[in-house]
Amino acid sequence: MNSGVSHEDEVQAARIAIGGTRWQRARIGARALRDLLKNPDDTRQVFLIGLATSRITMPQLLTRICMVDEGARMLKEQPAIDSAHVDFAALRRLPDGTLGREYVRFLDEHKLDPDLFHRPPGVPEIPGYIAQRLRQLHDVWHVLTGVAPNIPGEVSLQAFTYAQTGAVLSLLISLFGTLRWSASYPTLAWDVMREYRRGKRAAFLPVVRVEELWDVPLAEVRTRLGLA
Repeated sequence: MNSGVSHEDEVQAARIAIGGTRWQRARIGARALRDLLKNPDDTRQVFLIGLATSRITMPQLLTRICMVDEGARMLKEQPAIDSAHVDFAALRRLPDGTLGREYVRFLDEHKLDPDLFHRPPGVPEIPGYIAQRLRQLHDVWHVLTGVAPNIPGEVSLQAFTYAQTGAVLSLLISLFGTLRWSASYPTLAWDVMREYRRGKRAAFLPVVRVEELWDVPLAEVRTRLGLA
């Protein structure tokens, strides 16, 4: 991963996201989007875009989460998908085909670190937790949807995420990513629309406690959540 954003940049971006002008937020978001399209592996640019656009969609997303019992419980208990809260060794011992086993297989195969995602600096507790939770769920959603962690897969999953959360960040990545990469991946536009429609049909995944489904067969989880 390219760590092209320093901690000081993150703090400054957080301050702009909370108290900056619309022009300041647009400028930092546009710069981060430009850098992300140049290097899709630079996931810290995703962080900056998310912060720059969070004031637009976070209130609506927070309201939607609070309106369901599962969401209210999640905000109260604040579960996390990291090594401090999840026994990854135990997940590796689960039967093949279960959500937990396939999730850690995904992490291992792609050399992904579940402890990478922390709460954005300088952001109030609840919005910071939601931002962290969605970042931690990203790889779980790869497993649930079966979308690969490559360029067309990441662009398509952002369309799915936009359908689920309404995040401007995800809309921008899916739109500009499709424009940028369609010549290299001729089916990308179709894939993006397919995942957007899946996201609209599926259950509201941000409030799903996937930690309670680790030992459930992946096929059954997909059926429960409207992803089959």
